[in-house]
Amino acid sequence: MPLPYKINLIDHERWITTGYNRSFAWGLVRTEAAKELGFWRVVRYNPNLDTEGGCYEFSLEKTGPAIVSEEFSFLDSEVNRGAALSEFVAKILKWEKRAQP
Repeated sequence: MPLPYKINLIDHERWITTGYNRSFAWGLVRTEAAKELGFWRVVRYNPNLDTEGGCYEFSLEKTGPAIVSEEFSFLDSEVNRGAALSEFVAKILKWEKRAQP
């Protein structure tokens, strides 16, 4: 079954709806054809501190080194979250196109 976007962050909404619970700050990355590319995760983010940001990371393994990353400011603003996600998935899409044979 096709997914809605060219790059899909599986379980990202769950992370948001849990109030940015660190236990849910990761998930699979899949293409619109449901091809698994790797994992997304959020590092260095504390939702209780509005003076600090964090970083989205994409890796081939759940705890592997980041291939793509995007820094962000406090995420509890839809504008900040939308801008960070847009840049992050664009970078993953660019990486995925370069990685194809």
